Amino acid sequence: MIDISPLTEYDGDIAAAMGKLRQQLSARHDGSPIEREKIEELIESPYHDILLAVNEKDEIVGMAIMSIVMATLDRNAYLEDLVVDSNCRGQGVGGQMLEAIKEWGRQKGCRRLEFTSSSREKKEGAAGFYESHGAELRDTNCFRVEL
Repeated sequence: MIDISPLTEYDGDIAAAMGKLRQQLSARHDGSPIEREKIEELIESPYHDILLAVNEKDEIVGMAIMSIVMATLDRNAYLEDLVVDSNCRGQGVGGQMLEAIKEWGRQKGCRRLEFTSSSREKKEGAAGFYESHGAELRDTNCFRVEL
């Protein structure tokens, strides 16, 4: 049984677990705990949430950072940093998280869920996962400017 819900208050143990998960998502992160200020800023914002997947042993086995992106005509949910612990992959946790993410967006009045993923060559498993759960690969350019 997996419980997926928003984080509502800072906890050092949770910050440490999030740091370990973040390291599994990106080699650029060293596995250290996520900074308290960053977690509290996300918790306090009405436009963001940290969703945590917790198993029956009270272990954090997945996380996602959610944001609302406002536009002139509607609002969209934006998914950032979805990761499931490598020891739990293939057990349905990711699918449960994705359903919880969609429900989060619906509850926030969002029209669609948008996200990016690394190229298919870098993360074949991620692309296949998203496609198997109904995500449509868009023909678009993704730009970034460092500030």
